[in-house]
Amino acid sequence: MNNNQFDLRNCNSPEDLIKCLGSIKADNQRKDHLKCVIYIRKSRIISGKEHYSDRAQEENCRAYAEQKGLELLSVFIDLDLSGKNSKRSAFQQMLDLIETGVVDIVLVNHLDRTYRNGFSFAMFMSFLDEYFTELISVSENLDSRTFSGRLTMMLLAATAEMPIWAASERSREAKGIRFRLGLHNGGYRLGYCNGRCSNCTDPNGKDYCPLYGGHDRLESKWGRLQVPHPIEQHAVRLVISCYQNGMSDQEIANYINNHRFELPDGTSTQFRTKGVPNSCRPGRFTRDSVRDIVRNPFYIGYVAHYPTPALSMSDNLRHPERIHVSVKNRRTPLSLVRGQHEPLYPMEIWKQNQQCRSSKKQTPTTAGKPTHLYLLTGLARCAECYQENDRIASLRGSTNGSGNQSYRCATLCDSHHSCRGQANIPPALPNPGLIAHGTPVFDDLVKRHQRTNLPAVDLEAQATALLQNFTIPTDWYDRILAYMFSDNGMSDFELHGHNLRRELERYKTLYLDGHIGQDEYEEQARRITAALENLKPHARTESEAILPLLADFPSLWAQMTPLEQRTILKDIFSGLYFDGKGTLREARPHAAFKELIK
Repeated sequence: MNNNQFDLRNCNSPEDLIKCLGSIKADNQRKDHLKCVIYIRKSRIISGKEHYSDRAQEENCRAYAEQKGLELLSVFIDLDLSGKNSKRSAFQQMLDLIETGVVDIVLVNHLDRTYRNGFSFAMFMSFLDEYFTELISVSENLDSRTFSGRLTMMLLAATAEMPIWAASERSREAKGIRFRLGLHNGGYRLGYCNGRCSNCTDPNGKDYCPLYGGHDRLESKWGRLQVPHPIEQHAVRLVISCYQNGMSDQEIANYINNHRFELPDGTSTQFRTKGVPNSCRPGRFTRDSVRDIVRNPFYIGYVAHYPTPALSMSDNLRHPERIHVSVKNRRTPLSLVRGQHEPLYPMEIWKQNQQCRSSKKQTPTTAGKPTHLYLLTGLARCAECYQENDRIASLRGSTNGSGNQSYRCATLCDSHHSCRGQANIPPALPNPGLIAHGTPVFDDLVKRHQRTNLPAVDLEAQATALLQNFTIPTDWYDRILAYMFSDNGMSDFELHGHNLRRELERYKTLYLDGHIGQDEYEEQARRITAALENLKPHARTESEAILPLLADFPSLWAQMTPLEQRTILKDIFSGLYFDGKGTLREARPHAAFKELIK
């Protein structure tokens, strides 16, 4: 219509209007040289295998364009990409061309080549209508300019979602079954391989692994189980050892990247990351890769189930990269099960490292100086601030630049930091929650503190003294010992005991109903009673070495690491209140320990 030589605004009479409309009709009838583009998509391409679907799609669409006398502008092809959303480079290029207004028709071999998402297809149709572009499905003989074609297209687009939903549900079900069986989900992990040495595709296989090209490893059960990689397993153990010795993630990464290491067989190597097949080559370690190794329970023989987002069909036609699907706490496992693979180091070390990671989130450290674990972090409170309208102020661990460990009141620290920037803070906008510097309340509070830095050794000694006479109740022994033999504690023992008690009830019913005699009933009762007694954790021979320690808590406390001691203190106390001189004024134990702390 832009080429029409008549403008309706220039029509001054009915004759001019008829002449103008006739010219428009004639111009539309002359537009028989329509321009088209072809769009082709194939969902999955298997490396090393021939694929013909994209060729067949193009041949069919080209034949249709030639038969109808259409001018072909371009062919857009997306390979190995899903039709779930618009995140496809060739598809976006086609949309760019359509926006120029030169495309009259989009040809596809089948409608589901455009989308397998009903809502996205509706947005696509609206986009085509905006630029007066027609969509034709060649094999299905559907045309978007007819009502029947448009209706059928919308119904087929909604139906095309089914494979996406079915694949998602089946994948989740299959992963759930593998998880419950203790089998890993996902690809390669540093430290392990699939054991298929004769047909190895591991990024750290050829020119790196001494077993590459040899016989398949029987312990892998034909690739079903991950088995320790001959070289990478030592890299994992080195990372864990360095972390236990107090090195940071970055220090470990630098150490591994800048040194060669001697393996048990006498050879030396340069450790490297795993990489991803056909995507990312093995490379240097980073603080993130080190953190993943320390945090991953797979290395202690467990398989983890992590939070995963539900299937999302959200889409943005022109900016698909703006759609983000997130999930909370995706790095925290929902559950763990014992895996069938071989662990690389003990669980006890992994638990210690996780506790250490947790403590580093709260414990202050000084760059370039050894890290000190503050025993009272999260427990120590300022009694002086508490007297000021029950104000809860923690005592923070600090070296104060001198290297001497001490605790400082958080109120004084925050007020000090706030007053350093007072020149940039308007008087009418004080920092909320802080006591203003220079006010009478602040000056009085400073006087009550008396000592700004409270020596850590003095405060921690007073907290430790609270437990010198602490005695663990004997009826707690079984619950404590149960965790030595099972990660689930007493629940596993109670389950076995429940089954035995039900068996005893069954024999009692048989005896009362006259199906068995008294002698047989009493014999079974003695057997089951003895089994119930032997089932208790303290009855196991492994408990003999632990029971004396439980009876002598001060000796047990002396054998604990600082991290273990801090964990015990947090379990026992909700807060420890120290005055301005650093003297312990009040200890508040949790309810279960109130009668045990003297």
